[in-house]
Amino acid sequence: MLLLCFAFFTISCKKDCYTAPEKVVFEFVNSAGENLIENGNMTTYSIMRKTEQGGYTSVELTETEEHKVVLKNVGTYNGIQEYRFTSAPNIFFFSIRSSDVTTDCDGYQIDEINFQNVLTTKENGYYKIVLD
Repeated sequence: MLLLCFAFFTISCKKDCYTAPEKVVFEFVNSAGENLIENGNMTTYSIMRKTEQGGYTSVELTETEEHKVVLKNVGTYNGIQEYRFTSAPNIFFFSIRSSDVTTDCDGYQIDEINFQNVLTTKENGYYKIVLD
């Protein structure tokens, strides 16, 4: 019986691998299409994740050489998570809906990102966000 229990816990239904959600990358531009980080018009900004208690906690951000912003550790859950972007005077909200992957690996996939009160287009590998 002990051997059977041990075998049950060591054999997993899924392969021993992990699928991370795709990267979430933002490019912030003005209405003329100029990158606001590159031209120096946006020097400070933050993205905060809404907590279960109703407060907010910081999201780790990385700036790329192309002056885009990568959001770290988002989409690693099953459900909807809400976020707030701030760069004075601009504030907008967005949500990310994620779910378990449907492959033989453990992990998550981002199903949808919804933006509120901001003009956004999905480009090849990133979201272009217009701030004026």
